[in-house]
Amino acid sequence: MAANKYEEIAQAAVKLFERKGYHATSVQDIADEVGLQKGSLYHYISSKEDLLMQLAHRAISEFNMRLEKLLQSDMSSKERLHLALQSHVEAVTSNMEMATVLLREAFSLGADPSKVIQEATDKYLNLWTQVIEEGVASGEFRPVSGRMTALAILGSVNWVYRWYREGGGMTPEMVAEKFAELFLEGVEL
Repeated sequence: MAANKYEEIAQAAVKLFERKGYHATSVQDIADEVGLQKGSLYHYISSKEDLLMQLAHRAISEFNMRLEKLLQSDMSSKERLHLALQSHVEAVTSNMEMATVLLREAFSLGADPSKVIQEATDKYLNLWTQVIEEGVASGEFRPVSGRMTALAILGSVNWVYRWYREGGGMTPEMVAEKFAELFLEGVEL
């Protein structure tokens, strides 16, 4: 029962953090959303900041898990990069509120909680860098800086949460295909 209530609180917080922002959302707002007194909310969470940290950690852990699984598969680096793009866009578009909280609101964390998220984010960057560097080593990709290329790719695909709208002109699969085309083929004729 307590786990279910925590999940209800977590989902309410995600919705509120995404809509109002972390700083503009009060603990009272979260308590009101789930029908609890403010004091009762602390039975389930230790603080608003800890709740944000837990939510952001859950989200980045999902990104890491998806990419780690993909890296265990036996395929070319080009296929891995293509599927990594697809996986990332899918993760963002399937839960835009959570992606927004991770990519926009996690920066509101204090030093210690932020360090936890930064370590998980660094791990994700390193996994992307690995995909690029393996492609360079195998001759599938031209010699590029794996880290800089990974940063460029993530900078682009992370921005999807800002502009993608379900029911718009493109499906998540189409968006991933366009990114794959851009990053794998470039813009050169």
